[in-house]
This record gives sequence, structure tokens and C-alpha cells, in this order.
Amino acid sequence: MWNKPWKLKEGFVIGGGLVLTGLLLQITSGPVVWSIFSFPVNVVALIVFLALIIIAYAFRDRVYAFRFSGSYMAAIPALTYAAVLTIIMGLTRQVADDKPAADVLGFTRMLSCWPFVLSYLWMAFILGQVVLKRFFALCGSGHNRCLRRDIPFFLNHLGLFVTMVSATLGHADMQRLKMTVTSDGPEWRAFDDNGQMHELPIAIQLEEFRIDEYPPKLILVDSKTGSSLGGKQAGVLVVDSGFTQGRLGEWTITVDRRLDYATPVMREDTTYYDEWMHTGAVSAVGLTARKSSSPTVASAEVSRSGWVSCGSYMFPEQLLPLDEHTSIAMPQREPQRFVSRVEILTKTNKDIKTDILVNKPFSIDGWKVYQLNYDTRKGRWSDISILELVSDPWLPVVYGGIFMMLLGTVCMFLSFHRESDRASSAS
Repeated sequence: MWNKPWKLKEGFVIGGGLVLTGLLLQITSGPVVWSIFSFPVNVVALIVFLALIIIAYAFRDRVYAFRFSGSYMAAIPALTYAAVLTIIMGLTRQVADDKPAADVLGFTRMLSCWPFVLSYLWMAFILGQVVLKRFFALCGSGHNRCLRRDIPFFLNHLGLFVTMVSATLGHADMQRLKMTVTSDGPEWRAFDDNGQMHELPIAIQLEEFRIDEYPPKLILVDSKTGSSLGGKQAGVLVVDSGFTQGRLGEWTITVDRRLDYATPVMREDTTYYDEWMHTGAVSAVGLTARKSSSPTVASAEVSRSGWVSCGSYMFPEQLLPLDEHTSIAMPQREPQRFVSRVEILTKTNKDIKTDILVNKPFSIDGWKVYQLNYDTRKGRWSDISILELVSDPWLPVVYGGIFMMLLGTVCMFLSFHRESDRASSAS
């Protein structure tokens, strides 16, 4: 071993040494603290890393180790170690970035695990050598065939290098904050997962919060525990606008009236519901439930009439008892979508009114604003909206690297297609 020229076994020893060094660092000093690499430290680290790659390439003829780092004998083992650690990450349940790893070796928080970081750093160093080598080969190549072969290779590897390095160094600059907005006034303060407050260059004020809900449902529940009944009595009736009659277990349910916004009122010791378009209004259904008490006597029928409501933060739910064991209940209506109409003010004198929906963020001045949550206790009457604001200044660079890889793949495909056509013509 270590007799020139070095082979794959030397490459595997170097990669294994990095993994072992990483394990020792993980055990003695803990995980990688990415927060220290926030701007401008990450820019300085990038300059130093690029300088090391250039120096290694410049002295490759004098230092054999530098020349070896640009060969496939070093690349294959490095890729193997990185792939194995990535597979371990995929098979291991990962914890959040703000929580400690669940194991001593740090595999449950792989992105901050020293063996993983050193392996990918070594692979990026090798990739940088390969990119420089192919770049100068491309500059000195005048033959069209060489250009067609070198350009896709160069774009693919440069794109991968840009994506890896920018995604790694940019991780510390990414901010993911939560902001609670109201209609009382603009809010410019947001909080991270550790509860630390951040003052932002944008302010947001809630104008209106709205929830579109699915139609109410009716189920059978245990009268004593309130838990849903299973077995033969299991079932759900969706009371949409066209619903009039259906079955729940042995009961035939006929809906007499449906109110999406109602308030309970007492009339002669009985609870009724009237329309009420105000905060805290509930969904209520007036219905009649019938069941034959004897399968042989057609006239033997049990009937129950009354109202069922899911309740709200102001009013309790309303059940309709059918017998001493069974009642009809309405679960809380499920939100179909929730949207916040907001006004956004920025330090660049922008004043924008827009809707923020789930999975449809709004982008402004390098920030993406997502609809995250609301006051679930008040439901559709929530007077607050919880937004998530994400800033990732390195994301365009990552996208640029991905675009280069896609462009290299397209060039490779076109080059292969042309050579196949020429081979066919020649034959």
C-alpha cells in the first residue's frame, strides 16, 4: 500500500480515515455548529475552499497527493462513503436541527454529523479538481468532437459542485421564522424555533382570515363517553347542499333544516337554532331519525327529532339522543382551505395587499410568506393568523447549479443523438 501509483485501496483508506476522524470529532466536540458559518463567515470559507482547490490543481505535478485527488481512484471511494452515509440517513429517523441527536454517533442528525460533513467535503474537493481539469482541457480543445464530449461533462460536474457547496454553506443563512399577525396593526417581529425574536425588514397586517369548510358530517356516538361507535353502527353522513335522507346504522336520517351560521335558543325547555351571522356562530342541522322497533310490524317505529351541532368556542356541541346508549353527533367541520388577506409593508416602500394560502406562498424582497396556522380553538372565527417566513439567499445559486446539470444532460443527449445518426449514416 501507498506504492505509486495509488489505487482504489488507498482511496478507500483516505475516505475511511476521514470517517474515523469525523467520529472522533463527533464524540469529543459534538456536532457541527452550522450557525457559526452564517454570513460573512460562509463567504470567507468559500473563498478559502476555492483557493485550496486551485492551489492543489496548480501543484498537482509536484505533489502526488494533489494529482491523486483529481483521479477516479479517489472519486469512487469518496462517492461510496458519501452514498453509504446518505443511505444511513435515509434509513434513520432524523431529528430537527434545533434538537440534539438521539445517538452518540450523531447519525440521527446526519447533516450536522462530522463523518458526513467531512466525506462530502472531500467529495466536493475532488469534484473541484475534476472541474478545473476539464475546464482547462475544454479551453485547449479545438476539435468539435472534443467540445461535444467535454461541454456536457463540464456542465454536469460544475453544476453538481455549485449545488453541493452553495447548499452546504447557505444552510446557516437560511431563516425560518413564525409571525402571528392580527388586524390591530402591522407586525414586523418574528420568532425562530428557539423563541428568539427577529426584527424583519417587512411588516404584515391581517385584514381578513377566512376558512372554507367541508360540509358537516353526522356520526353515531356513545351517549356516555362521546366516542364514535364502530362495527355495524359505524358510518358517516355528509350533509351537503343536496342531502335530504340517508342511513346511520339502523336509523334513517332525514334532514329538515341545515344552518351554517346559527346560534342556540331555548324555547319551552328545548334547544332550537336560528340563523346568526356573528362571531362564534355554529353549524347546526335539524333532523328526524327513525328506526323500526320490530321487523315484523311495519307500524312499530321509533322516531327522534331535534338539532345537532358541532359547537364553537362560544357554544357547546349539541347531540341528539336516540336511546340510552346512542346519540347522533356532528364532529368539528374540517377546513377545506384557509386563507389570510394581508397587507405587506416593506422598507423599500412597497405596500402590497395579497392572499396567503397553504402551499401558495407569496414572495417579496427575498422572503417567502407561507400560511401556517391559526387559532384552532376559535376555528373559522380566528382573529389571528400564524405565518411562516422563509429567507434563503443562497437558493438562486443552488437553482443555478441544478440548471447547469440539466443543461449538461440535454447537451449529452443531443451529442449522443448526433453521433448515433452519423454512425447509422456511415453504416
